[in-house]
Amino acid sequence: MYISLYRRYRPQRFSDMVGQSAAVSVLRESLKEGRIGHAYLFSGPRGCGKTSAARLVAKGLNCQKLGTEGEPCGECEACNAIAQGEHLDVIEIDGASNRGINEIRDLKSHVNLKPLSAPYKVYIIDEVHMLTEAAFNALLKTLEEPPANVVFLLATTEPHKVPVTIRSRCQHIPFHRISMADMVNRVAYVCSAENIQSDMEAVWEISRQADGALRDALSLTEQAVSLGRGTLTLESVKALTGGSNRTELEKWVINLRLDPKESNAALQEMLSRGISAERLTESLFAVFRDMWIFSLWGEKGTDALEISEEEGKFLREETPFWLAEKLRSACLFCTSLLPRARYGMRMEVFSGLIMLELMNIVEGKKEAGDLTRAHTKSRETGPAEIRNKFCKAGPETESSASPAQVKREFRQDAVSAAEGISFEGLSDLIYAKLLSMLGSKGISIGAALLNCGVVIDGAEWKLASDAQSPAHTYLMIPQNRKLLSKALQEICNVNDPAAKGAAFEVPEGCLAEDISKEEDASELTGRAATGAVIANTDRIVKLLGAEVLYVKDANGESETDDFGSAD
Repeated sequence: MYISLYRRYRPQRFSDMVGQSAAVSVLRESLKEGRIGHAYLFSGPRGCGKTSAARLVAKGLNCQKLGTEGEPCGECEACNAIAQGEHLDVIEIDGASNRGINEIRDLKSHVNLKPLSAPYKVYIIDEVHMLTEAAFNALLKTLEEPPANVVFLLATTEPHKVPVTIRSRCQHIPFHRISMADMVNRVAYVCSAENIQSDMEAVWEISRQADGALRDALSLTEQAVSLGRGTLTLESVKALTGGSNRTELEKWVINLRLDPKESNAALQEMLSRGISAERLTESLFAVFRDMWIFSLWGEKGTDALEISEEEGKFLREETPFWLAEKLRSACLFCTSLLPRARYGMRMEVFSGLIMLELMNIVEGKKEAGDLTRAHTKSRETGPAEIRNKFCKAGPETESSASPAQVKREFRQDAVSAAEGISFEGLSDLIYAKLLSMLGSKGISIGAALLNCGVVIDGAEWKLASDAQSPAHTYLMIPQNRKLLSKALQEICNVNDPAAKGAAFEVPEGCLAEDISKEEDASELTGRAATGAVIANTDRIVKLLGAEVLYVKDANGESETDDFGSAD
């Protein structure tokens, strides 16, 4: 029977463990001195060697020829049985599928039984954080005072989910993600041991895709070798992962500066191969981040980067053509795009955003921080701008404009900001004002507007998106249409052409106080400040792409609408 690479090259001795020197040293010294604890908690990311270390501890406790340095021999009957998972005194339990109190009670009933053939009985509970609260409570006393010849080894990827009462009864040993250097060396060693011809750039790309998990790296290696018909090449890795390997992205960045047309075509090709928007955004961020670090600190900065020689050569040759501020802007753009990419985005929209924003950055049309500074500006200076607009110079001078003038000029400012563009182009202050006037429907209607858009043409407004979109359908619900029309009429002084002059019957409390009422400049400034605070909600909605908000509401999960009556 064929055995996968990650199983075939699972560490059989502590010396085989990769990238966990601190944890291995603690365990070997404990075995060497015969001071092994009664319970251990191994925590760390996936594929970093937690379960393998637990098996090695079990070997060290029951090995018949234990080495002087606490190293199991790996050859005796006990070591072979544990390696094959056949030792009767080493019990491995999957915490995800044996998580109930009945399974823990069954475990407790067997704990007091003496080992059948070995000095110690060892319980390895993997993914222990999956146990229920009742199961943890049932395990407490046994875990604290087990029989002298019983050792518990708990493993988890999420130690914060393990109750403190359990953690305090264990020796907690943290495991860390495998570094790129260790990963590359191990993958290269496995390829050499298997007589697999490997391209070093392919080994680096696999190690980068594995994201610190050696098990994932060996699994990817096995698949790439199958695609490469017995050899590990960069082309086979590209075919396996859908593209966007580091070398390809480096060429794309060069073309972005020299030949944007070619860069756009290459981007479309990468997306057509099936790469996800999220992974492409993460990979682009890594390239721009490395270039930014190199632009600031040169060769000294590369010491902290996990890059190959070829990647270092790219940084030295390409980075001088980029200003540090442009690279910083590119990094900020990638971070702002990543949340939306995670929640799903049409590839046409994604590629358009990538080319539009990055070309603006390359050509110097987008300053560093523009993508994140807009919200801060609206939050901190929006109200002050309105106050300054209607007040004379001097710290103690009151506004000379009448309330009606304030109202009229505020509306004109709103219309001029929105003229002929989609609603997402409005200023944060105007958008926040709209959300505040929509009452309890503000978040769901605001989320729909982000995906639908509103176009203001003269004294009228209309929805911008296709009538078949979920956002358009949700906004066409009569109650939602009335609320939106009333709010836009008050803020921007524009009418709904579909209403044809029909009077809106919006009950009191659905919208904020009518802005057309006479009010002084200080009250308007206070309301603007409130709108700027609500812009925090707007930014969260924009970043998360919260289509689920209005889809959930449109599906009628709430029994009543904003008008207080049942549908």
